[in-house]
Amino acid sequence: MNLKKWRDTLIAMRKVLNLFLVPVICLALVLLSMPVFTVSAEDSTAPEISNVQLIDVSDTSVTVTWETDEDADSLVNYGLQPDYGIVRIPVADRTSHSITLSDLDPGRVYYFRVVSADESGNQGISADYRVQTSGTPQTGEGEGTGQAAAEGAGKGPQDGIGDGGSSNNNSDLATQEIIEKINQIINPKQLQEILNETVKAIEGITEDLTIVGPPTVIPETTTALIKWNTDREASSEVLFSPTKSFDGTNFEFSQQSTGGDVTEHEINVIGLDAFTEYSFKVISTDGYGIRGESKVYKFKTKATAPGIRNLRVLKVEENAATLAWDTNVPAKALVEYQDQTTGAQNSVGRPTLSTSHQMRLADLTLGTRYVAFVTAENSGGDRVKSQPIQFITVRDIAAPIITNVTNESTLFPGSESRIQTIIEWDTDEPALCLMTYQEGVAGASESYTIEKEVISYIEKHVEVVVDFAPATVYQFYLTCEDEAGNSIKSDNFVLFTPIQEKNIIDLILENFQSTFGWVKNISGGG
Repeated sequence: MNLKKWRDTLIAMRKVLNLFLVPVICLALVLLSMPVFTVSAEDSTAPEISNVQLIDVSDTSVTVTWETDEDADSLVNYGLQPDYGIVRIPVADRTSHSITLSDLDPGRVYYFRVVSADESGNQGISADYRVQTSGTPQTGEGEGTGQAAAEGAGKGPQDGIGDGGSSNNNSDLATQEIIEKINQIINPKQLQEILNETVKAIEGITEDLTIVGPPTVIPETTTALIKWNTDREASSEVLFSPTKSFDGTNFEFSQQSTGGDVTEHEINVIGLDAFTEYSFKVISTDGYGIRGESKVYKFKTKATAPGIRNLRVLKVEENAATLAWDTNVPAKALVEYQDQTTGAQNSVGRPTLSTSHQMRLADLTLGTRYVAFVTAENSGGDRVKSQPIQFITVRDIAAPIITNVTNESTLFPGSESRIQTIIEWDTDEPALCLMTYQEGVAGASESYTIEKEVISYIEKHVEVVVDFAPATVYQFYLTCEDEAGNSIKSDNFVLFTPIQEKNIIDLILENFQSTFGWVKNISGGG
């Protein structure tokens, strides 16, 4: 190949390279100049929207601002109905957001909410809001001013925009004439009809009163503070009933506020029962009689807080101690105690509800100081803890304590009626108990002690007696001894056995005997 052909070949190759290389270089430069966005595969948290505000509200525009806790785009859904339109800034590059809604109608209520999505597509959505543009609402469908605009819409002169104020003057004159005519009416029925029609007209042109969000409730034991907001000033009323007696429609009680019309409502409902569930709804009525009411909600009052009274050490033994106390309401019992020498801790409890409590702490060490706390818990789970109480275990020189002595006698009829008497009692520690009884209360008869075939030390005691006679008075006492040899004798108790029932023949004979003295000789024969 000669030199000329080689040069022509190089020139041709450069032209081909220019056709492909230049666009590639340009594309690379464009790509390098674009911002780089990194997407985290782990980001699944939506931006948190806060501080939504309305600024610069005019006749035809509203500016909405809000903040997010991360970079996100900006979007506002809005419209005359809650189904909303959309204005959006699609770049997720800011945490402070502002969008102006333009070309709005003056004097109209718009609904809106704000939406922000981050680079990962996680979308945060605010609550629903309402805003009313300033200015006077436009009426009529045609354009123009004054009388022409009003007539084009099929409206009266008072609905036009007016030039020179003629429409306003006509409206004032018409209103004055109506008032004068009403003042001339003396028939109460006609006035009532006018009032009813006026209320209907107001309801037709006035928006429904809106209760904003669910009410908040702060319940106490016998009261509940209920708060709510409305979109305009209105009265405050709470309807409520215990849920167990609520039929779903009719409430038993009502409580109203006398503080006048407000937008922030607050009523402290009183006279409630403790630890009870209530159903309620709130009602507000504005100055035009337009009423708004909430759905039915529920709350539960708190249980009466327990109080610990008369905490005392009832008895101290070599290896045990008995505490006693009372509570103002039925409560569960828990005793926590600690060995002050070793620091070892332990506890004992009883899950049943009671107002009178007694608890025995066992397996203690002789000659050791202990500190104990009592905890009472009511049915609602509220707890209260006592002040500490201390004791030292000593050699047992205290006799058992006898409590809860009861007796019950049953008559079993037959040819020879039998009496069965059951006597029960408790001791605060394991003890051996014997029962001694005698007939009558004068003490003249001989006494009998029921011996035990098996020696056992227990806390729950039962004695069954079948030797008592019908219709007889007996007295008895109990003697109890603990394992340390400490004994005690109870007071004397009195019991009455049932009267034996008579059969029909005995009743007939007694009746005749009381009437005819000779009947007593029948049984003697001859």
